[in-house]
Amino acid sequence: MRNQRGYTLIEILVVLAIIGILAGIAIQSYAGDRQTAQDAKVVSALRNLALRQEAYFATHREYAADLGSLGDLGEAMLDDFVIALSAGNTGSIFTSFHITITSTEAAHTYTWVSDPVPGEPNLTARANGAAEVSSQ
Repeated sequence: MRNQRGYTLIEILVVLAIIGILAGIAIQSYAGDRQTAQDAKVVSALRNLALRQEAYFATHREYAADLGSLGDLGEAMLDDFVIALSAGNTGSIFTSFHITITSTEAAHTYTWVSDPVPGEPNLTARANGAAEVSSQ
């Protein structure tokens, strides 16, 4: 018998298969974490806009009819998100507001209503192509 050195083909294939499985799990986890982070960024921007609307209302006794009236929102916010501002449940933008914000990288579209229907939250989330669900 002579000394055998090195690895067999089977051993190398088993190691490569294990590495492939672990890499697949890590990539899926990373993609989910990235989407969760983007969702948190969208919710943060939405709450910031709602807070700016309330501050505008405190000063002017009406809500702003456009985003430009809320001050400098930052170019990153405008570039990363699609923002829609409209009237809330009262039907007038000056007495209530409805903000919808989304991002192509986020998993959900988020909506903030200043005067929700009784029993409903201000903040709601809707997954792409799914029904609306309550959020915080």
